[in-house]
Amino acid sequence: MKALPLLASFSLSLVLGATACSPRSFSQNGSTTEELSFDIIGGTPIHERTSQAARSVVLLDIKNRFGQSLGFCTATLIGPQTILSAAHCFDESRVKGFDHFDVRFTNNYDISNSLSRKGLKFQRHGTYNSTQKYDHDIAVATFEGGIPEGYGPVTVDADTKANYAGQTVYVYGYGRSQDYTGRPNENSWASIGQLHKGVMQIESTYNRFADRYWLNSAVPSFICQGDSGGPQFYHENGVLKVIGVNSAILGKKLPNGFSSCKGIGQATKVAPFAGWIAKTRMKLLNSELTTESSETSLAH
Repeated sequence: MKALPLLASFSLSLVLGATACSPRSFSQNGSTTEELSFDIIGGTPIHERTSQAARSVVLLDIKNRFGQSLGFCTATLIGPQTILSAAHCFDESRVKGFDHFDVRFTNNYDISNSLSRKGLKFQRHGTYNSTQKYDHDIAVATFEGGIPEGYGPVTVDADTKANYAGQTVYVYGYGRSQDYTGRPNENSWASIGQLHKGVMQIESTYNRFADRYWLNSAVPSFICQGDSGGPQFYHENGVLKVIGVNSAILGKKLPNGFSSCKGIGQATKVAPFAGWIAKTRMKLLNSELTTESSETSLAH
């Protein structure tokens, strides 16, 4: 089954994303040990940024050269002017007409009523999608100005020896809160654009690949269209860190041409890229400082 990216595209050439929820515990075989509602699709919307994790999540607004929005992804603040997201969100071959981006500080996709920062530069990982399976699907980008009040960056996982197989992750995204119905002429933009939090579980095959892992589809929570680039948080002993980035999903094809979100979610590991993230972040920030200095010198 082909993996599809989670970017929410207005052209609908790309599909899939995520949403919603509250904590619970899991048994050893992956089933829930509590009958609590914790679906990502149809789950818990975020209206107030009351947690450290929630305060780090932003919307990545993808635009064309006319300033029109082509779609959006989810991203995570990892520095005063830096976000972490999925590489395919910045892939011109998949986002036709992509020219620039904005970073929006909002709880829902409302362009007319949200605080935004101008996107400056981005860098996809050099081996992104080298196998055509959304491998190495990670990117760093910078934006103008600082972080507004009520938001803040989070720590990037750097523990390459950790094995998160079977562990619980807290997932955020602006994606769909309901799956596609499969009916023809369905409103594909219904139930999308509201920030949600969900609780999911990492598959036992965490160490199968060095760059990515999958989510346990036996747990009834799913990422969906619009959740691309969103964070997967791990919290232990008072330490919160982003260990994964929402990437793609393996879902069955529906009669309306879309793919169901109720499949196996794929995420990009963060720890193997921690060094690359740090170097790329400094490279992008330094290039911006150099440009600003040059402009100042020319002005004088």
